Amino acid sequence: MPLLTTDTLRCAASSLVPDMDALTGAVASSITAELPELVRDARTEEFFRSTVLDNVVTALRVLSTGRDDEEFEAPPVTLEFARRLAQQGVPITVLLRAYRIGQAVFQQRVIARIAAGDVTAEQVAGATMALASLVFSFIDRVSEQVVAAYVRERDTWMRHHNALRLARVQALLDGRSSGTDELDAVLGFSSSRPMAGVVVWCGRETAEADRPGRLEKHLDRLAALSGAVPRPVLSVAPDSSTLWAWISCTRAGLTAVTAHPPEAPGDVRAAVGEPASGLDGFRVSHRQACQAQTIALAAGPGHTRPFLTSSQLGPLALVAAEVRDLRAWVGTVLGGLADDDENCARMRETVWSYLSSGSSLNAAAAELHLHKNTIQYRIRKAEETRGRPFSEGRVDVEVALLACRLLGDTVLRPVPPAPPRR
Repeated sequence: MPLLTTDTLRCAASSLVPDMDALTGAVASSITAELPELVRDARTEEFFRSTVLDNVVTALRVLSTGRDDEEFEAPPVTLEFARRLAQQGVPITVLLRAYRIGQAVFQQRVIARIAAGDVTAEQVAGATMALASLVFSFIDRVSEQVVAAYVRERDTWMRHHNALRLARVQALLDGRSSGTDELDAVLGFSSSRPMAGVVVWCGRETAEADRPGRLEKHLDRLAALSGAVPRPVLSVAPDSSTLWAWISCTRAGLTAVTAHPPEAPGDVRAAVGEPASGLDGFRVSHRQACQAQTIALAAGPGHTRPFLTSSQLGPLALVAAEVRDLRAWVGTVLGGLADDDENCARMRETVWSYLSSGSSLNAAAAELHLHKNTIQYRIRKAEETRGRPFSEGRVDVEVALLACRLLGDTVLRPVPPAPPRR
């Protein structure tokens, strides 16, 4: 349905045509003053000014004719500018903000020209209302096409560049490329600095369209908390729900993140390897992060961890690839203590605290906020449940308990429900 102008608005729009350069300059200057990132180089600035000019010309034509045809196409240079910003990584919100600023300046200039004419208050009101309606419709139509062009280009550009980075990273991981210069070029920082491999991933709870943004945002939080320098970090996407990354950080930085990991949005999770340097460190830390991810994915529902480091795995890192075979071994080591029930869980936690504190009843009692005699009683009952003292195969017991803590019912023995009482 056509949108109608008024004679007053048509006259004002026509009178602005001779002042097109001044009007275009005012709109462009207002936008760049607030959003300088839109014109990073001379070529981009040329596209920007052509975009402003074409939009101003088209908007004046719309005001003069009163029509914003439903088949209207945004000026080609406008779409090309949107694609260029997508390639440069300028957020779409910046581009939309530019249209809002431009709209405000344009309307102010047209209203000033209307008010300067020999018109009545009623004519000013009618022209202003028509102006607001027409310009809103025009901007809405243009921005819709611009966003579509931006998103298409951003998706294509990101897929292309991710594929190139992933190929280079995979070559370094597989040993098909072994040059330090190549590694430094891929990383974006010197490989002589300690770096930690990171895997960030999400599950089905996160909508596919939201995954890239959420993963990148969570990775940025991890990098910030670890004190990563420089930032941003290298990241590649092996699939649509996973990021591999390397951040430049020290062991102290990783310890700080481990103590207070960032809150993960939805089902986003992260696994981190130990900081190391050089090409070997690049490879080893990545493998460690993948091992931690394997353990995290194998954990039972009640043991889901949003953040896990390879240092927390202990000896389990050696069996990460065969984690599903652990249940039989855990059952052999712990005996009846491997049963998946509340009583055994309480005893396992007590034994873990006792053994990890150097078999100190006092230390375990302090950690669990229990009396020393209670600790002693539970240890005795746990040994009876296991079928032999913990001094027999103590190292195996500690590893088995660690597996229970990290993996839960993945390695525990299911306990059949008690028969109903008659």
